[in-house]
Amino acid sequence: MASSVGKRQREQHKLEQAKAKAERKAARRAVGSQPPVLPPPRSEGELIEDLATLHRALEAGEVPVEEFELRRDRIQAQLEQLSS
Repeated sequence: MASSVGKRQREQHKLEQAKAKAERKAARRAVGSQPPVLPPPRSEGELIEDLATLHRALEAGEVPVEEFELRRDRIQAQLEQLSS
């Protein structure tokens, strides 16, 4: 008798997991169908200040090198777009 209770519990757990997975998948689909929210364009001065702030954060050890490089490259790409 204990095995049938355990089996029901396992089956219920599997059903709950499948439902949670389906909900996560539906949420990802809903998010994917919405256009990305773009930040407002920044001026050259703002981007240069962002770059300086990023450098200070790296020197203070607040930002890992990988994240610094990624953010720096994004800021530089935005600066290049303003120049062209």
